[in-house]
Amino acid sequence: MPAPQSKWRLNRPFNQNFIMGTILFCLPGIYLALTALGAGGGKPSSQHVASLTNSILYGPYAFFGWIAGSILNFLKPKKTILLGSIGYPLYAGALWYYDKTAHQWFPLTAGFILGFCAACLWTTSGFIQFAYAEESEKAMYITWQWVLTSSGSTVGALIAFGVNHDKTEVTGVTTAVWVIFLLIMGCAMVIATFCIVEPKDIVRDDGTHIAIFKQPSFKEEMKGVLSVLLDKKIILLLPAMFVGEMCLALVSSINGHYFNLRTRSLTNLLFQFIMIPTPLAMAWVMDNKRIKSRRKKGMMGSLMMGVITMGATVGLLIWIIVNDIDANDPAPGIDWSDPSFASGFILYLLFGIVYATFQICVQWTMSALTNDPVLCARYAGAFKGTVSLGMCVSFVMDSEGISYLTQTIIQLCLYAVGLVSLYGVIWFYVRETNYFLEEAVIVPRRIEEEAAVMGLVPEDVIEHERMKKAQSEGVATVQVVHPKQDSKV
Repeated sequence: MPAPQSKWRLNRPFNQNFIMGTILFCLPGIYLALTALGAGGGKPSSQHVASLTNSILYGPYAFFGWIAGSILNFLKPKKTILLGSIGYPLYAGALWYYDKTAHQWFPLTAGFILGFCAACLWTTSGFIQFAYAEESEKAMYITWQWVLTSSGSTVGALIAFGVNHDKTEVTGVTTAVWVIFLLIMGCAMVIATFCIVEPKDIVRDDGTHIAIFKQPSFKEEMKGVLSVLLDKKIILLLPAMFVGEMCLALVSSINGHYFNLRTRSLTNLLFQFIMIPTPLAMAWVMDNKRIKSRRKKGMMGSLMMGVITMGATVGLLIWIIVNDIDANDPAPGIDWSDPSFASGFILYLLFGIVYATFQICVQWTMSALTNDPVLCARYAGAFKGTVSLGMCVSFVMDSEGISYLTQTIIQLCLYAVGLVSLYGVIWFYVRETNYFLEEAVIVPRRIEEEAAVMGLVPEDVIEHERMKKAQSEGVATVQVVHPKQDSKV
């Protein structure tokens, strides 16, 4: 038995996940604070350019997302994160530039660049939460990244609110806010440079590595991307992935259009904050040790999320009809002191819950399909690519002036189809465990010992796992040949 591992070491799986979450705090956390403010943080007249920039952003994001897993498998996490970090301060600076000059070229160019960078960053974050977590911890790893990202968004929103809380006029955020946002984003590159380690060096608390790694060839990666494109599990899950983030474009546009600056700063703050406790509640359900079946955990969490999602969307639809809200009408500039503030605020808060929990359920489902790090990278890229395609469509609809009513009806239909696809994948494809079924994956020592004692897998499979552990630790250099498996787990 190996010596106990320090809880504070950099190569601990949870610590790497936490560090990745800290990077997300600094980059997409601040980006989401800007987006949720509406109009890209600018004046309401900036809403069209903000939506157009985002539609340009999510186009390349969708394309590069599908191949970002292969980029990650070649470059490894640190370089991929650094590459992905460049686009966020460039994007924020471009929106600031537009707010001051009204010149569109910089934000539109920055949006395209961020599409590539965001695909790299988010694919790496998905890879870490999928591949580094043990099966019983998948929801916790996903949730901690969400909590830290939302904490970044909350801090960004709190800064904007603190500066703007006494401003009742219709305007954009101040220079001080832009400078603080850019400084926070710059911290991410420093963290990535000094704190992210190679996957082959990750060691669990029981002394085991997570997998046997080998450098893939270009041909292998192209075949891998194609195999994911043709994977029936992923094809079935596409509607759920597609609609996962779409509500952000719609409700952010409504927030920017309907409220004045100080009020949208407040609603933005609470929108971001609500995404801290609700993912933790979701993780409690989907990692609950009292619920023995993984399939049951997934279905319970996803059904809870589905009820909130459909309820919030129907509520938004009724609110738009009753209040006759349309993007093409003059901005009403509602203040929090106005009696009509409450209904719009409650709906906006509900969509903060929807935005986080819908994606967490889809990510958990994908992470439950495999533990293989190479496949985890490709799955993470497929998720971000497809989510981004949905966001691209949503921002295009908003930039083209399609009514809020039409957008909400489309989203309601997409949510219904997406939820059915999600439930189908959980029910038909989520196994109780993938351990002992994937050649590259090293099974945690506790799981291996339980399987050996209870006779859940043949002795030659147990011996094969011990050889892999020895090889990963540099104890053995024998060629590992995968035995015929007859696993009962």
